[in-house]
Amino acid sequence: MKPRSMISSSVGFSAPNRAAPAGARGPLVDPRTLTMVIVFVVLAIVFNIASGDLFLTPRNLSLLLRQASIVALVAAGVSILMIMGEIDLSIGSAVYLCGVLAAALQHSLGWDILPTVVATIVLGIVLGLWQGFWVVTIGVPSFIVTLAGLLAFRGIGFYATDAATIAPVSEDYSALSEAFLPIPATLVLLLVGLVAAGAYILRRHRLLEQRLGSGRRLQLGIQLFALLATAAFLAWIFSGFRGLPAALLWVAVIGVLLWVLMTKTVFGRNAYLTGSNREASVLAGIPLSRQLYLGFLLMGALYGIAGTLVTARLGASTPTTGMYMELDAIAGAVIGGTALKGGIGTIPGAIVGAILLTTIDNGMSLLNISSFLQLVIKGLVLLFALAFDAYMTKRQGRA
Repeated sequence: MKPRSMISSSVGFSAPNRAAPAGARGPLVDPRTLTMVIVFVVLAIVFNIASGDLFLTPRNLSLLLRQASIVALVAAGVSILMIMGEIDLSIGSAVYLCGVLAAALQHSLGWDILPTVVATIVLGIVLGLWQGFWVVTIGVPSFIVTLAGLLAFRGIGFYATDAATIAPVSEDYSALSEAFLPIPATLVLLLVGLVAAGAYILRRHRLLEQRLGSGRRLQLGIQLFALLATAAFLAWIFSGFRGLPAALLWVAVIGVLLWVLMTKTVFGRNAYLTGSNREASVLAGIPLSRQLYLGFLLMGALYGIAGTLVTARLGASTPTTGMYMELDAIAGAVIGGTALKGGIGTIPGAIVGAILLTTIDNGMSLLNISSFLQLVIKGLVLLFALAFDAYMTKRQGRA
């Protein structure tokens, strides 16, 4: 029998309409995506003018994307939990604890790269399943469980290290995040990605025509133009500064895997139904306990991957690693269109939202804005993102 708290915590969104193919209904361009693009363009212009043309340079944009990679990964993970109607406030502390293990295995025990990465990911999975146990089996709300994790995981790391920095790690290990793919290989990879994404868009358009008898040519043109423009922009960035950062390869690979998981598998379909209406998902025969356990397991694996990358980037594990990361991840997911009440959200949206949030960080740093004021501004950004989410919820409730 499922815990009572899990069955009774239904949310206010109805399940996504799967009878019509994607793009068959709704606006020509997703308003949230269009808004993020407009905001990014405006911010880029403002930051570039204010910084004396320092923002829109290949070097800065390449480093910006590398800086956003870790937050993008955990934002994608927490978006899956949020889609299922759960939350995770322990991300920063869990990533820190995984980073402590990675640094200790590298610095103190001299482990090779592969065993270190595997052990770090396993620890992350254990942390995720531990929290899943309390949420799924015991029935404690995920807000409370992960809030406890936020305190406990960092406390365990502080106790194990006496709140000291563990350094250094090997140069080969640092290359997991800090290396760059050669420019020719980067351009080939971008071309392959462009062709694959273009083929997917064309295939989806043909299916739309077959099902409806007509397709949206303007929508197809906009999507192909946006894809080509994005590829050209990335090619300009990476060819102008050392090539593709290794950290972005992790984001690309994991992002695609999570996107496939959420859009092409039973797990993904069940995740949206679970978040849209918990009671309906139980009546539909969805194995709710397994569904939620898998969500926390995925989040745990991303703890380990993020801990691996942040330790590689810093070349060490520091006591401040992961501070406020959970807020950045949740804000990125919400900005990217993930609803706090569940049932709505996408992996690409969460990743783009995290990049947009990092853009604000990067621009404020270039302008030498006080770190104290940066916290204030980020807090306001989070508040506005949640307010927009609440507005969209009320609007859909009236529709």
